[in-house]
Amino acid sequence: MLQGGRGAGPCVEVTVPQDPVMQERGSSVELPCHYKTSVDKNFILEWRFAPASIAPEQGKPLSSNVPILYFTNDKLYKPGSQAKRLSLLHDPPTMGDATLQLAHVRPSDNGTYICEVNNPPDFYGSSSGFIHFTVLMPPSTPVCKGTEYAQIGGDAMLTCSSVEGVPAPIYTWSRVDSKTSLPLANMVQNDQTGKLQLTNLSLAFSGTYQCVASNQFGHTSCQATVHVAGTAEAGVIGGAVIGVLLALLLLGAAAVYLFWYRKKASQSTCTGNDIREDATAPGISDAFLQRQDSDPRSRFLEQPVSRPESASTTKSRLNMVV
Repeated sequence: MLQGGRGAGPCVEVTVPQDPVMQERGSSVELPCHYKTSVDKNFILEWRFAPASIAPEQGKPLSSNVPILYFTNDKLYKPGSQAKRLSLLHDPPTMGDATLQLAHVRPSDNGTYICEVNNPPDFYGSSSGFIHFTVLMPPSTPVCKGTEYAQIGGDAMLTCSSVEGVPAPIYTWSRVDSKTSLPLANMVQNDQTGKLQLTNLSLAFSGTYQCVASNQFGHTSCQATVHVAGTAEAGVIGGAVIGVLLALLLLGAAAVYLFWYRKKASQSTCTGNDIREDATAPGISDAFLQRQDSDPRSRFLEQPVSRPESASTTKSRLNMVV
């Protein structure tokens, strides 16, 4: 065999399944890997893993993957987070079979597994193989949402979606406890996206609708309710909502006014000045007033000063003396 212009020589041939490997969640899986080479002391087997979000493609760089198991010098190493669930079908893997076993598979195990054999001086051939592994699982509980209130003659849209489920779930909508069958022409559903469209509604469309998400590994469901009202009824409902909003606004305005009124009243009480007739003048103490009351001189001082007599009165008195 000629490779890259070099002469013929020993080569390594690794064989893995071409189709994706699938296994149900919680069970064990085998990832087959077989090789051809003359095993000696330089033989190295390595398994690497790339999660589904960054899984490499055949022939592209493998920088996105991490080692999870390798065998060298007759010793086995398992450095990855899956170590406790990993094992080799044949240990030691020196007889041409490097099949990997993985127990209790979970959604995080989805991705690409790379089996690589190195055995210098066997430098030629296909020394690695890619295995795409998918974990199968039933749908998770879906979420139902959409139009809750609609008017006669209008439309309504309901949606249903599961976060998990491999293969992808199929969604089926139905009316719960329906005594009368609804016209199929007015019910358009998509079993892949989980959407249900109800058109040209009548009062008969009011009720509860159920969505079932299913695949071959299980099924689960959720419900949504649609209320169809006439124009008058819809107006009553809208008026009631507006009335509640107005009442809340009035209560808020009353609370603000009451708070403002109390604040203003408290400020008026604190800033008012009352003048008392018996108040003591500033700077005169009560002790000084008591001493003034007990001192006779203070009484003399309190007597009013006589006003000077007029000139006529004085003259009349002089005439009388003469």
